[in-house]
Amino acid sequence: MPLAYLLDKAVQAFIENHLSDDPKQLALKGIPFKNIPVSKIIDQIIGRKTAKAKFHTEFDRAGILFPPKIHLEQTSSEQTANYKASLVSGTSLIDLTGGFGIDAYSFSKKIDRVIHCEKNTELSEIVLHNLSQLRLANIECLPLDGIAFLKENDVFFDWIFIDPSRRDTQKRKVFLMEDCEPDISSNIDLLFSKTDQILIKTSPLLDISSGIRTLQSASEIHVVAVDNEVKELLWVLKKNNAISPKITTVNLKKNLTQSFSFIWHEEMTASVDYSPVKKYLYEPNAAIMKSGGFKLFAKLYSLEKLHSNTHLYTSDDLKSIPGRCFKVLETFPFDKKIIKEKLSYQKANISIRNFKMSVEEIRKKFGISDGGDAYVFFVTNCLNKPEVLICEKITI
Repeated sequence: MPLAYLLDKAVQAFIENHLSDDPKQLALKGIPFKNIPVSKIIDQIIGRKTAKAKFHTEFDRAGILFPPKIHLEQTSSEQTANYKASLVSGTSLIDLTGGFGIDAYSFSKKIDRVIHCEKNTELSEIVLHNLSQLRLANIECLPLDGIAFLKENDVFFDWIFIDPSRRDTQKRKVFLMEDCEPDISSNIDLLFSKTDQILIKTSPLLDISSGIRTLQSASEIHVVAVDNEVKELLWVLKKNNAISPKITTVNLKKNLTQSFSFIWHEEMTASVDYSPVKKYLYEPNAAIMKSGGFKLFAKLYSLEKLHSNTHLYTSDDLKSIPGRCFKVLETFPFDKKIIKEKLSYQKANISIRNFKMSVEEIRKKFGISDGGDAYVFFVTNCLNKPEVLICEKITI
């Protein structure tokens, strides 16, 4: 179906007037345009809702077109796209798996010439249209497979960016690097014949140590969280790199960015002290937890750990850390009789760390619903014993 149908003034007005509607209910009611499939209109409404919540402000307006929802699932947010752009510089970059073009848009603010490859021709056409609406002249859209383009052309770029599809041929979600398309490891020689620097986005579920074994030329790994939810792992590969990668964690919040960095091999050889819980308890943010930099985190902030597998920390003097801080009010062994006596809360914020029961099982067993001001941690302590910590949250 030609995109011009969706750009008709009456169609755009209909979309604008129904942005607050439930797309499913709207699909059942039908639309007043016989030459346009209902699904195409629904795609636009869902896309505009997504743009308002996730994308650059410029994408949340009439005249911008959107693909089906599945093509937006893996798309970067404005915050994460801008963070990626902060990692690159130079005159040329090729995005081999362009998708909806949010990353290419951010790259174009830092790179003189960006090539956007997308083998889905309809999606590529949508991106081309949107770029013309945004008056961006330094992004070239190619409706073809990025790997094939590299094989067939004598080209060299300052950067190659690749965000492999995390759905298999049956559209099932995958996250292991070898299951994604294209497979980076089998194309690494080709990629390094066309650039000296590669930036890769992978699933936040990917195990970092596994990724390092696969991507042996990784020089930097960025763990990117937004409001304490890990969204992306970014891998900077440098040609012929043989140095242990630097891990950088960022937690992007509305008014600040929490960061923590370390060298991978230093974490592998570092030591940490263990201790019973003291006056204060600390929980690193989600990006640090994902990074695995547990021992160097303790060293940097002069903290002791509760247990090798209990990633909580403690001290007698209050520290300001990139994460949550708590004052410990009471501790006691995990004993049913003691818990029923001590835990009189109807509501509490319950967390588990290296513990034999799930949060749901604990809530059900002791009749505690979610919420309130109390924070209760069920942990395994330095003596390898189950323990309960009652805390109050501290804002520093």
